[in-house]
Amino acid sequence: MGCIMEKGLLFDFNGTMFFDSPKHKIAWDVFSEKYRGKPISDDEMDHMHGQTNAQIIKVLMGEMSDEESEKLSKDKEALYREICLQQPESFHLAPGLTEVLDQLKMMQVPMTICTASIKENVDFFVSSFHLDKWFDVNNIIYDDGTHSNKISMFEDGAKRIGVPLSNCMIVEDSLSGIAFAHACHVEKIVAITTADKIEEYKNMPGVDEVIQDYYQFDLSFFQNK
Repeated sequence: MGCIMEKGLLFDFNGTMFFDSPKHKIAWDVFSEKYRGKPISDDEMDHMHGQTNAQIIKVLMGEMSDEESEKLSKDKEALYREICLQQPESFHLAPGLTEVLDQLKMMQVPMTICTASIKENVDFFVSSFHLDKWFDVNNIIYDDGTHSNKISMFEDGAKRIGVPLSNCMIVEDSLSGIAFAHACHVEKIVAITTADKIEEYKNMPGVDEVIQDYYQFDLSFFQNK
Protein backbone atom coordinates (compact mmCIF):
# COMPACT_ATOMS: atom_id res chain seq x y z
CA MET A 1 0.00 0.00 0.00
CA GLY A 2 1.59 3.29 -1.13
CA CYS A 3 1.82 6.25 1.19
CA ILE A 4 -0.30 9.33 0.56
CA MET A 5 1.84 12.34 -0.27
CA GLU A 6 1.45 15.28 2.09
CA LYS A 7 -0.10 18.44 0.66
CA GLY A 8 1.33 21.91 1.19
CA LEU A 9 -0.02 25.44 0.87
CA LEU A 10 1.72 28.57 -0.39
CA PHE A 11 -0.03 31.92 0.04
CA ASP A 12 0.73 35.11 -1.75
CA PHE A 13 0.15 37.97 0.71
CA ASN A 14 -0.71 41.38 -0.72
CA GLY A 15 -4.10 41.27 -2.41
CA THR A 16 -4.48 37.63 -1.35
CA MET A 17 -4.38 37.52 2.45
CA PHE A 18 -4.68 41.27 2.89
CA PHE A 19 -6.82 43.25 0.44
CA ASP A 20 -4.52 46.23 0.13
CA SER A 21 -4.40 47.10 -3.57
CA PRO A 22 -5.99 50.55 -3.01
CA LYS A 23 -3.35 51.30 -0.36
CA HIS A 24 -0.52 50.38 -2.71
CA LYS A 25 -2.09 52.51 -5.44
CA ILE A 26 -2.16 55.52 -3.09
CA ALA A 27 1.44 54.89 -1.99
CA TRP A 28 2.70 54.51 -5.57
CA ASP A 29 0.80 57.66 -6.59
CA VAL A 30 2.43 59.66 -3.78
CA PHE A 31 5.81 58.15 -4.69
CA SER A 32 5.33 58.89 -8.40
CA GLU A 33 4.21 62.46 -7.78
CA LYS A 34 7.27 62.96 -5.58
CA TYR A 35 9.81 61.55 -8.04
CA ARG A 36 8.15 61.87 -11.48
CA GLY A 37 5.70 64.73 -10.99
CA LYS A 38 2.70 62.63 -12.05
CA PRO A 39 0.55 59.78 -10.65
CA ILE A 40 0.69 56.12 -11.69
CA SER A 41 -1.45 55.35 -14.74
CA ASP A 42 -4.01 52.51 -14.67
CA ASP A 43 -1.96 50.66 -17.30
CA GLU A 44 1.20 50.97 -15.20
CA MET A 45 -0.72 49.74 -12.14
CA ASP A 46 -2.00 46.68 -14.02
CA HIS A 47 1.56 45.65 -14.85
CA MET A 48 2.85 46.18 -11.32
CA HIS A 49 0.97 43.33 -9.63
CA GLY A 50 3.26 40.50 -8.60
CA GLN A 51 6.43 42.42 -9.52
CA THR A 52 9.19 43.30 -7.07
CA ASN A 53 9.75 46.94 -6.19
CA ALA A 54 13.08 46.90 -8.01
CA GLN A 55 11.34 45.78 -11.20
CA ILE A 56 8.60 48.40 -10.81
CA ILE A 57 11.02 51.23 -10.04
CA LYS A 58 13.10 50.31 -13.09
CA VAL A 59 10.00 50.60 -15.30
CA LEU A 60 8.92 53.89 -13.71
CA MET A 61 12.29 55.57 -13.27
CA GLY A 62 14.70 53.85 -15.66
CA GLU A 63 18.08 52.29 -14.95
CA MET A 64 19.83 53.14 -11.67
CA SER A 65 22.20 51.62 -9.14
CA ASP A 66 20.98 48.89 -6.81
CA GLU A 67 21.63 51.21 -3.87
CA GLU A 68 19.46 53.99 -5.30
CA SER A 69 16.72 51.50 -6.21
CA GLU A 70 16.72 50.07 -2.68
CA LYS A 71 16.53 53.55 -1.18
CA LEU A 72 13.52 54.42 -3.35
CA SER A 73 11.87 51.08 -2.55
CA LYS A 74 12.18 51.69 1.18
CA ASP A 75 10.74 55.19 0.75
CA LYS A 76 7.70 53.84 -1.08
CA GLU A 77 7.09 51.10 1.49
CA ALA A 78 7.36 53.56 4.38
CA LEU A 79 4.60 55.56 2.65
CA TYR A 80 2.53 52.38 2.28
CA ARG A 81 2.86 51.39 5.96
CA GLU A 82 1.87 54.91 6.99
CA ILE A 83 -1.26 54.66 4.83
CA CYS A 84 -2.15 51.28 6.40
CA LEU A 85 -2.01 52.79 9.88
CA GLN A 86 -4.04 55.80 8.76
CA GLN A 87 -6.88 53.49 7.61
CA PRO A 88 -7.50 51.16 10.60
CA GLU A 89 -11.02 50.28 9.44
CA SER A 90 -9.57 48.38 6.46
CA PHE A 91 -6.34 47.21 8.08
CA HIS A 92 -7.21 43.55 8.68
CA LEU A 93 -6.80 40.13 7.07
CA ALA A 94 -9.17 39.12 4.25
CA PRO A 95 -12.72 38.12 5.28
CA GLY A 96 -12.88 34.55 6.58
CA LEU A 97 -9.11 34.06 6.52
CA THR A 98 -8.45 33.83 10.27
CA GLU A 99 -11.01 31.03 10.54
CA VAL A 100 -9.40 29.17 7.62
CA LEU A 101 -5.92 29.60 9.10
CA ASP A 102 -7.16 28.24 12.43
CA GLN A 103 -8.51 25.16 10.67
CA LEU A 104 -5.36 24.67 8.60
CA LYS A 105 -3.21 24.86 11.71
CA MET A 106 -5.45 22.37 13.50
CA MET A 107 -5.10 20.05 10.48
CA GLN A 108 -1.29 20.55 10.63
CA VAL A 109 -1.11 21.57 6.97
CA PRO A 110 2.46 22.64 6.04
CA MET A 111 2.14 26.21 4.79
CA THR A 112 3.97 29.47 4.33
CA ILE A 113 3.77 32.84 2.63
CA CYS A 114 5.60 33.80 -0.58
CA THR A 115 5.44 37.54 -1.05
CA ALA A 116 7.14 40.18 -3.18
CA SER A 117 7.09 42.44 -0.09
CA ILE A 118 10.35 43.58 1.47
CA LYS A 119 11.39 42.44 4.95
CA GLU A 120 10.29 45.66 6.66
CA ASN A 121 6.75 45.06 5.41
CA VAL A 122 6.81 41.39 6.36
CA ASP A 123 7.85 42.33 9.89
CA PHE A 124 5.09 44.96 9.92
CA PHE A 125 2.47 42.38 8.84
CA VAL A 126 3.69 39.71 11.27
CA SER A 127 3.46 42.20 14.14
CA SER A 128 0.16 43.80 13.07
CA PHE A 129 -1.71 40.61 12.16
CA HIS A 130 0.04 38.20 14.58
CA LEU A 131 0.93 35.91 11.68
CA ASP A 132 3.25 33.92 13.95
CA LYS A 133 0.09 32.38 15.40
CA TRP A 134 -0.21 30.32 12.20
CA PHE A 135 3.15 30.50 10.41
CA ASP A 136 6.78 29.85 11.20
CA VAL A 137 8.00 33.36 10.37
CA ASN A 138 11.44 31.99 9.48
CA ASN A 139 9.83 30.15 6.56
CA ILE A 140 8.21 33.24 5.01
CA ILE A 141 9.69 33.99 1.58
CA TYR A 142 10.02 37.68 0.77
CA ASP A 143 11.90 40.01 -1.57
CA ASP A 144 15.44 39.74 -0.23
CA GLY A 145 17.03 40.46 -3.61
CA THR A 146 17.80 36.82 -4.43
CA HIS A 147 14.61 35.98 -6.38
CA SER A 148 14.33 36.77 -10.08
CA ASN A 149 10.57 36.18 -10.04
CA LYS A 150 7.76 34.48 -8.14
CA ILE A 151 8.69 31.03 -9.47
CA SER A 152 11.88 30.93 -7.39
CA MET A 153 9.89 32.20 -4.40
CA PHE A 154 7.40 29.35 -4.75
CA GLU A 155 10.25 26.85 -5.16
CA ASP A 156 11.93 28.11 -1.98
CA GLY A 157 8.60 28.18 -0.13
CA ALA A 158 7.95 24.53 -0.94
CA LYS A 159 11.44 23.62 0.26
CA ARG A 160 10.91 25.51 3.51
CA ILE A 161 7.74 23.56 4.32
CA GLY A 162 9.20 20.25 3.14
CA VAL A 163 6.57 19.47 0.49
CA PRO A 164 7.26 18.97 -3.24
CA LEU A 165 5.96 21.95 -5.23
CA SER A 166 3.95 19.53 -7.37
CA ASN A 167 1.95 18.62 -4.24
CA CYS A 168 1.17 22.19 -3.24
CA MET A 169 -1.78 24.51 -3.56
CA ILE A 170 -0.97 28.14 -4.36
CA VAL A 171 -3.37 30.97 -3.55
CA GLU A 172 -2.77 34.09 -5.65
CA ASP A 173 -4.59 37.24 -6.72
CA SER A 174 -2.49 38.77 -9.51
CA LEU A 175 -2.44 37.70 -13.15
CA SER A 176 1.36 37.48 -13.12
CA GLY A 177 1.37 35.53 -9.86
CA ILE A 178 -1.13 33.04 -11.26
CA ALA A 179 0.93 32.66 -14.45
CA PHE A 180 4.06 31.97 -12.37
CA ALA A 181 2.12 29.47 -10.23
CA HIS A 182 0.97 27.68 -13.40
CA ALA A 183 4.57 27.54 -14.64
CA CYS A 184 5.47 25.70 -11.41
CA HIS A 185 3.12 22.80 -12.24
CA VAL A 186 1.56 22.86 -8.79
CA GLU A 187 -1.32 20.54 -7.94
CA LYS A 188 -3.92 23.27 -7.46
CA ILE A 189 -4.20 27.02 -8.04
CA VAL A 190 -6.85 29.04 -6.21
CA ALA A 191 -7.33 32.57 -7.49
CA ILE A 192 -8.89 35.22 -5.28
CA THR A 193 -10.39 38.28 -6.93
CA THR A 194 -13.32 40.68 -7.08
CA ALA A 195 -16.74 39.85 -8.52
CA ASP A 196 -16.10 41.71 -11.79
CA LYS A 197 -13.04 39.58 -12.62
CA ILE A 198 -14.31 36.10 -11.76
CA GLU A 199 -14.92 34.98 -15.36
CA GLU A 200 -11.56 36.33 -16.53
CA TYR A 201 -9.76 34.44 -13.76
CA LYS A 202 -11.72 31.23 -14.35
CA ASN A 203 -10.43 31.21 -17.93
CA MET A 204 -6.78 31.58 -16.98
CA PRO A 205 -4.56 28.54 -17.66
CA GLY A 206 -4.05 26.45 -14.53
CA VAL A 207 -6.72 28.07 -12.36
CA ASP A 208 -8.78 25.39 -10.59
CA GLU A 209 -10.96 27.55 -8.39
CA VAL A 210 -11.86 31.23 -8.02
CA ILE A 211 -13.01 32.75 -4.74
CA GLN A 212 -13.86 36.26 -3.54
CA ASP A 213 -13.09 35.66 0.14
CA TYR A 214 -12.08 32.82 2.46
CA TYR A 215 -15.64 31.92 3.42
CA GLN A 216 -15.57 30.22 -0.02
CA PHE A 217 -12.25 28.43 0.59
CA ASP A 218 -12.48 24.64 0.20
CA LEU A 219 -10.39 22.69 2.72
CA SER A 220 -11.12 19.27 1.19
CA PHE A 221 -7.84 19.37 -0.78
CA PHE A 222 -5.99 18.83 2.50
CA GLN A 223 -8.33 16.31 4.11
CA ASN A 224 -6.91 13.29 2.33
CA LYS A 225 -3.26 14.18 2.62
